[in-house]
Amino acid sequence: MRLSIVIVYIIALAIIVGGEIRIRGKVRKRNNAHRRHRAILPPCNFNESLIEDEWALMEAIGKSKFIFTGKVLTVKKFRSMHEIRAKRSNLYRVYMRRILKGDESELRAFVKQEEPAVESLSGSTLMVERPRARESCSPSPRPRLSAIFLSDGVFLDNERGPIPRLRLLTDPVPLTLYHLDRINAAVKGEYTISLVKHLFYSFRINI
Repeated sequence: MRLSIVIVYIIALAIIVGGEIRIRGKVRKRNNAHRRHRAILPPCNFNESLIEDEWALMEAIGKSKFIFTGKVLTVKKFRSMHEIRAKRSNLYRVYMRRILKGDESELRAFVKQEEPAVESLSGSTLMVERPRARESCSPSPRPRLSAIFLSDGVFLDNERGPIPRLRLLTDPVPLTLYHLDRINAAVKGEYTISLVKHLFYSFRINI
């Protein structure tokens, strides 16, 4: 009789120990899944202040040598070999669509075209880099989304990374009708101001 009781106790103990092992295994798996989930960065939100602030937009337009629209093909975090301590950059490969500002013949030497004889740069690809990008979130916009790119015309040529690539002044501006109208108006406004200044100085010289 006592032997049967001992056997029952052993079986019960084995069931309890086996259950605890399974529970611990599940908890460990959940913790690992949670850590992997936390490693995925949230997308960066676009800063609307550039578009809403007239003076900031005009300043960015004035510093830009090239402004163009395009579709993002790839985007990734990038760190130059010469700037190991600096913040990472966002590196974009862009399918160019339309140039809003800049000399197309000057830009042609820095884009990749499958058919060099084509007059328009629409359809060519170009590498652009946004230095010192935010590291707390993933680069935006994502691939297959269109944006407006503002560059000061500086061509980066380091030992590491694609060569050449244009430096961006701001994060890519999501391509919407409102953003396009604002930037087009700012570009035309800059040209109008430059023309007025030129006529004013010419008038003073003639006097």
